[in-house]
Amino acid sequence: MPTDDSNLRPGEFEITDLEEKLWRQVHPVWVHEGRVTSQLFSPTPKDSGELSVTRASVVTAEAAHRHHTEVVGLKSIGVYCVEVAEVQEAGLNAVDDSQVDDGQERPPGHAFVDFKAVSSAKQQKRRASTLRDKAEKRGWQHGPNP
Repeated sequence: MPTDDSNLRPGEFEITDLEEKLWRQVHPVWVHEGRVTSQLFSPTPKDSGELSVTRASVVTAEAAHRHHTEVVGLKSIGVYCVEVAEVQEAGLNAVDDSQVDDGQERPPGHAFVDFKAVSSAKQQKRRASTLRDKAEKRGWQHGPNP
């Protein structure tokens, strides 16, 4: 599902390598009874429809986790991933925003899964569950670290 480039900010571009993996940090509250919840792939209101991920072509899962926890100081017990093809199969796009010049510091290889066009909460949850299921089949890419 290609993006109309006019919707992208200067410095953003759609990731087109369908096999590229996108790392997603797993906050400890997103694990219940040993299973990761769909919240892992659900953007929060503060995300403005942009679910943060990191590109595997730029940084390893371990380095992404270390940056997230040690440099940025956020919680993560490990890393899951989806491929760009799986994002597109869910009717979404993956966008690299690592070169956007808006004064915000971004981790190396930062990108996002674009949920901005998904208007209903039900559709958002359905797509997040689809991505979680794909990631869960692949398992932990780094961690978990209790």
